[in-house]
Amino acid sequence: MTFSLYNRGQVPCSETSSQLPGNKSTASFTMRGSKLVQMAAILILSILLAPSAVFSYTVLWDTSHGVFVSPTFGGDGYQPSQNGYYQKLAEHLGNNDFTIDITSEGFLNDDPSGYNVIVVCLTSAFDSGYTSDEVERIVDFVNNGGGLLIMGDVQAAPNVNIQPVATEFGITLGISNLTPNEIYITEHTAHPIFDGIDEIFMFAASELSAQSPALPVAWQEGTQKTIAAAAQYGQGRVVALGDCSLWSWVSIYEERFYMADNPQFAASTFYYLAVPEPTTLLILGLGAVLFIRKRG
Repeated sequence: MTFSLYNRGQVPCSETSSQLPGNKSTASFTMRGSKLVQMAAILILSILLAPSAVFSYTVLWDTSHGVFVSPTFGGDGYQPSQNGYYQKLAEHLGNNDFTIDITSEGFLNDDPSGYNVIVVCLTSAFDSGYTSDEVERIVDFVNNGGGLLIMGDVQAAPNVNIQPVATEFGITLGISNLTPNEIYITEHTAHPIFDGIDEIFMFAASELSAQSPALPVAWQEGTQKTIAAAAQYGQGRVVALGDCSLWSWVSIYEERFYMADNPQFAASTFYYLAVPEPTTLLILGLGAVLFIRKRG
């Protein structure tokens, strides 16, 4: 069960060519085909430069393995619901053309194939682990072009619940804790998820490791411990983070979502996960052009 939260004409030929037998239709076809190619190229470029201006995106957030609810703050716990700790994240993404749905039944019952991004978050999977069938469904989703966000947490937390998912993409969660609890991350690669980012705030984060197909993309200054990893898998993309609280907001006492460049980091991360690879876009665009030309 899912719960939704927010949000041919022809180009005239020249007079000369129209007087030659067979030239009118040939020239018209050539000019029309050229125009279609140009239109496809413009569309693809628009998607790459400003994806939100062309598409809207959907996210499926899994809570079927149990949501952690803080005894201090209560509410709906770590989920993107109206009273959940990721409420502000959901609102921010909604303002950036994303719609987030929650599945309390899991990916085996609520098919993720119609979504752009799925989320596997430890604090939304606190009570039980992912089964082999669930992991297979997630891998197939990514391989077929979907985006996956994995969020782990401190070493003492039950990272083992989501580790089977992370393992499939070369990522290990909860290796060691980062100190101090409050850290600002400024060292990272030139990866798209850091577009417009100067620094990221994390609280009680943990180190993770990355091996093929994943690569480390951000680390703590000094210790050089990895706190974010990314992978290209099949036609899809994966991002893993070592903190579940960087996008949380509970009250005035825990407004981590607004710290540093965390809002922009959220938007950049979800855009990266949602937008297909440029190669995929080119294939789709050229395929559409060839299909239209064949019909013409």
